[in-house]
Amino acid sequence: MPSRRPAARHPAARALRALAAHDPGDRLRETLAVYLDEAGSAPRTAKALALHRTSLYHRLRRIEEITGMDLSDGRDRLVLHLGLRLDSWR
Repeated sequence: MPSRRPAARHPAARALRALAAHDPGDRLRETLAVYLDEAGSAPRTAKALALHRTSLYHRLRRIEEITGMDLSDGRDRLVLHLGLRLDSWR
């Protein structure tokens, strides 16, 4: 039976649920949000989070592994960014 909540089936919802399940402290979610807000700029993201760039790249790879999304793909970034924004409005 299909979900009565179509948004629950949306790729962003699935990806963010997976991220939450693997990231109880929301560190990866925060990293993703800052990365997307900084238009995918690793140097600006690392600076904003006070991280070494190597640590940032490790987190970004982990986010891709968990969510199944490709952060080098503009469509995937858009889906995730919109998902994060919509989720923050709840």
